[in-house]
Amino acid sequence: MNMSLWQRNMQFWRAEFFSPQGFVQRALVIGAGFLLVHLAGLREYTSVLNGTVGPESAGWAMSAFLGVAYIIIYLAFVILAPVLILAAGILTVWQRHSNKEKSPASNCDPNSRRIDAAR
Repeated sequence: MNMSLWQRNMQFWRAEFFSPQGFVQRALVIGAGFLLVHLAGLREYTSVLNGTVGPESAGWAMSAFLGVAYIIIYLAFVILAPVLILAAGILTVWQRHSNKEKSPASNCDPNSRRIDAAR
């Protein structure tokens, strides 16, 4: 079956919650979110944490909100995204290993292959 790039892309984004594709998908969303807030220049607002107001264009409350938002997405990018990537890798290896154990080809009985081939 020949699927187009668009169909494969949509199949990737409809991944199950607890699957390797789902974990990679969430890591990509976190990475895209961090890229957005970093390019928007919200890093300057993190100075609120040490008691100073960021750029004067925003008030103290807005500076605090933007600074905390940047810190949260930064920590998610630095801590959570790598954990999701590692979990996807571990789950992929686990699924492949468990599928090999369940497959009839791993059976040591040579007669079982003849029976399966005859069916």
